[in-house]
Amino acid sequence: MGLSTSKVLRQLRALQKRRQAVLRRLLGTQELAVGTVSWVDRKCGRPGCHCAQGPGHRQMHFLFADAQARRRCKLVRKADEPRLLQAGQRYRAFRADLRELAAIHKREHVLLMALRRARGLRYE
Repeated sequence: MGLSTSKVLRQLRALQKRRQAVLRRLLGTQELAVGTVSWVDRKCGRPGCHCAQGPGHRQMHFLFADAQARRRCKLVRKADEPRLLQAGQRYRAFRADLRELAAIHKREHVLLMALRRARGLRYE
């Protein structure tokens, strides 16, 4: 990486600002629906219903992984749907911020190694 020390330092400062912004978002106190909130079609079980021969009725489910990493499915009450949908969106944003934080860390490491090479004493 043929960057000058001043360019490396400038890029590191910019990454530090991005890191601070990402951390502010990650440290928010809003609740997260850890897992996936999605629509699922199910058959209601009534023999005369249209869903007996076709696809089921649309129902909202809250899906998550438990401690043993087995997939679990919980039905969400109608009253809780908006809250869980928003919490699910916040969880997706949280995961995206974690990925961005990892990318920032990786880039910072590359720049710091370049800084080490640029500042390293070349004793002969």
